[in-house]
Amino acid sequence: MFGVVERRLPTDDDGAAGRLLVASWALFAGLTVLFGAATVSGATVPIRLQSIAYLTLMLGVSLPHGGFEHVANLRGRGESFQARYLLAYLLLIGASLTVFVLAPVAGLALAVAITCLKGGFGGLHVLESTTAGDHLRGRSQRVLGALVRGGAVMVVPMVAHPGVFYMVSDYMVSLFEPGAMAGAGWVFESPARDVLGGVYLLALLAHLGWGYLRADGPGSWLPEAGETLLLVAFFAVVPPILAVGVYFPCWYATRQTARLSADGRSLRAVLARVARGAVAPWLGALVLLAALAVALPSAPTTPTGWVALYSVFVAVIAVPHVLVGSWLDHQRGIWTT
Repeated sequence: MFGVVERRLPTDDDGAAGRLLVASWALFAGLTVLFGAATVSGATVPIRLQSIAYLTLMLGVSLPHGGFEHVANLRGRGESFQARYLLAYLLLIGASLTVFVLAPVAGLALAVAITCLKGGFGGLHVLESTTAGDHLRGRSQRVLGALVRGGAVMVVPMVAHPGVFYMVSDYMVSLFEPGAMAGAGWVFESPARDVLGGVYLLALLAHLGWGYLRADGPGSWLPEAGETLLLVAFFAVVPPILAVGVYFPCWYATRQTARLSADGRSLRAVLARVARGAVAPWLGALVLLAALAVALPSAPTTPTGWVALYSVFVAVIAVPHVLVGSWLDHQRGIWTT
């Protein structure tokens, strides 16, 4: 999982992989500049519109892509393995949902942690097949790199936009226990928030510096460092709901698809393969989401409320996504197929 592999920059010969990577870089750089300018000018995007964009992208792109990762992983595996895989997946879904029901603040912490791990470690496997270089060597350095990149998705917006982050967190917790988030509000205030930001900054500098010292040259270190800093800047200036809603469909899913197409297959062929494999798990996930909404004491009535519900749902299914789909599947996990 943490072995050293040779990495390279995307070239014209990479076809679909190179185009998808360049498109994701351009989109995130453009949005960072756009919202940076909006911040300076005082312009804002209404929460309602951010929430609609989040739900559209997450339900329409990210959710089916996540299902496809498991379809691709299970294809060609023995029936006994598939049965154990699915059983472990369902048991972890039940355990994760139980955490939210019995201790919703702990469930929120689980959601934040699993999002960081998914974005961080999933991103490392993309680097192994596409960009980066030989500067990420050994378990410790790679874990640090994963935590820094994953932390950009959650820690940076928590520090940069504490009000919105707290609002969505309160929505999520209140689905199970109204008012329970009040006791954890101190996490979003100084000095706790300042300490969290300082620790993350030190980790970021350590990651970049360690990589620079181990790189054979700028060609192996600069692309990965640039991606990391782009993610940090993106989540620092783009409103959190919109930022997360764009990240998973347009960075995580896009780059995982690029990893699958790194062998030179056409973009059309890759997208067709993903679409075919995604239909059944996507429909199943929608049924589970609807069942969760019905089972709650009161279903959300606003787009932001549905963002909170979807955030709980995706956290619940992301736990087995990470644990079963990758870490417990050492031979061929969702990020190594």
